Amino acid sequence: MKFSLLIALTFFFATSAAALVVDQDTVWDGQHSFSEDVQVLPGATLTVTPGSRLYFSGTRLEVSGRLVAEGAELSGENWEGLRLKGVDSTTRISDCVIKGAATGIFVQGGAPLLEGLTLFANKVGIEVRGKAAGKVANCRFTKNLKVGLFIKDDSTTSVVDCRFEGNLRYGAYLYHARPQMFQGNMFVNNDTGLMIAYHGTDPEVLNNRFEKNKIAVQVDRAARPVLRGNLLLGNQTGFYIYRRSDPLVTGNRIEENGVGLLVAYSSYPEIESNDFLNNEMALKLEFQSSSWEAKRGADARAGETSARSAFAGKGMRSVSEDDRRAKRLDGMVNAGNNWWGREGTLELASIGSDGNPSFIHDGRDQTTFIDEGEEYPLDKVAHFPWRKGPATEIKR
Repeated sequence: MKFSLLIALTFFFATSAAALVVDQDTVWDGQHSFSEDVQVLPGATLTVTPGSRLYFSGTRLEVSGRLVAEGAELSGENWEGLRLKGVDSTTRISDCVIKGAATGIFVQGGAPLLEGLTLFANKVGIEVRGKAAGKVANCRFTKNLKVGLFIKDDSTTSVVDCRFEGNLRYGAYLYHARPQMFQGNMFVNNDTGLMIAYHGTDPEVLNNRFEKNKIAVQVDRAARPVLRGNLLLGNQTGFYIYRRSDPLVTGNRIEENGVGLLVAYSSYPEIESNDFLNNEMALKLEFQSSSWEAKRGADARAGETSARSAFAGKGMRSVSEDDRRAKRLDGMVNAGNNWWGREGTLELASIGSDGNPSFIHDGRDQTTFIDEGEEYPLDKVAHFPWRKGPATEIKR
């Protein structure tokens, strides 16, 4: 009889295992519980069959070899989660539920395929770092306590057709990362739907939907992404462009938000070819002054480098003041060639290019603001020329 390297472990009831090292091809089927860490070594494949239920008590599953799991549930008590260390695209986790972990899936390098997953009630749903590639697709991130999906360390992992709902702090957080694709995702009822932070984080965020978030998209600390073709509907704040960030905001439909687009603290985005419809305030400037930036910007940022990471610890590199310096300081935020809706267009035709539109709050409405006892002029919005009809074909 010829022995196979495949060891099948089939359980029809819950079992308890001590410390376990998987060094041969192994199949898990049924219910398993673990009170010690499990390690899948290089060269070994662990296969978890549909319907299997894995329970971890204060432990983790660490994979340096290969994991193929479909239709399983991974949960536990005070457990660390699943750690993928340098695995390639032959590691594929699909249609599984992962819940209750410190970090549901921690990806360190490599290029795993994560598809159709439900990440529920973890502190962090998925964290991707170490220049990881791969793909996160058709996943659902729900009620994670800190962040649904956290991508950092120059990782390029694609994020496609995922749903982020009810995450307590962030739906997704991009930090020193540039996903190869970030599109077709849905963000609903998150504190902040998508955070894009720090110089060098400049992906294209394309054709996503943001609905009923406190903040739909926040761009922070010198990030310069392209925000194109997105629908922002019914959020408290749509785009929040903050702390020396200069994104390109183009081709979006920004509708029925409290504030459609908020610009603050020395940020100079390019805002063009968007549709602003029925927002309580379409565009608002707050603590935004070229005079403040010229006088106090560099000093205010002293010590604020990317060595301070998003969730404590150290980042990958620092950001110089040259990286963050504004290219143009003329006291104007450019927002020409946008459509402001039918009523907005009629108002603009009435007041002209130098008028003060009711749907834009800038230095025409609030001439100055006070910072540390000193008065600074609030910048103005250049809204001319404006479009006379919709700029996009985006539907609700």
